[in-house]
Amino acid sequence: MRTSTDTHKRVTILGVPFLHATHKETVDILTRRIQDNKQTQVVTANPEIVMLGRQNDSYMNLLRQAGVVTPDGIGVVLASRWIGEPLPERVAGYELLHSLMAQADTYGWKYVLVGASPESCAGAAEKLKEQYPRACYGGHFDGYFTEEEEKSILEHIRRERPQLLFVALGAPRQEEWIARHLPELPVNLAMGVGGSLDVLSGKVKRAPLFWQKLNLEWLYRLLSQPKRWRRQLLLPKFALSVIWNQVLLRRK
Repeated sequence: MRTSTDTHKRVTILGVPFLHATHKETVDILTRRIQDNKQTQVVTANPEIVMLGRQNDSYMNLLRQAGVVTPDGIGVVLASRWIGEPLPERVAGYELLHSLMAQADTYGWKYVLVGASPESCAGAAEKLKEQYPRACYGGHFDGYFTEEEEKSILEHIRRERPQLLFVALGAPRQEEWIARHLPELPVNLAMGVGGSLDVLSGKVKRAPLFWQKLNLEWLYRLLSQPKRWRRQLLLPKFALSVIWNQVLLRRK
């Protein structure tokens, strides 16, 4: 549900409304919402997530209803330029997680992690406790839970009442899980973080800064994880869809 963030401009790309804000502005907006005790689902959407939405009406509806959708991918930023409504910059999920944790460290917010493998989830929890010692650790649960275990996880979250809930179940499952449960949870902000817990734990190595600055992180991931090639096929499909959509708009 959108409330106070409705006053901020959004750029719609293939039906998905992206918040028109820098990384810092996004963190400021989310911080104010937490301080005002508002509830927000954050989706860090790359081209793959946009294309998943185009293939699935219920997922697209979820993306449109999310409080904040950030452009997590240079492809989304380039697409915004092609349609003449440029987004300020990429707002990647991994950096956003760290910025929110820095705020948790400042304000003493509580956080809970759900998802990834047992090793990655536990490793990420230890790393966050080490890097943000003044943030309040509220527990972690890997993503391999049964239906009964899920009930226990949800009950734990209700007891802990964290400001931040980071869910690493992969798209679209993590966004759907958040949308299904968030309305009934005493959580201010819930965000799908994909493979961020794998990176935090050290299980997966992130692209070196050189690749990041060249906006080639996607290529580094493909070279280091060749099994991703099927997913990367969505990138040219995304670009062609944006261009074709613009052609159709100009004909009207």
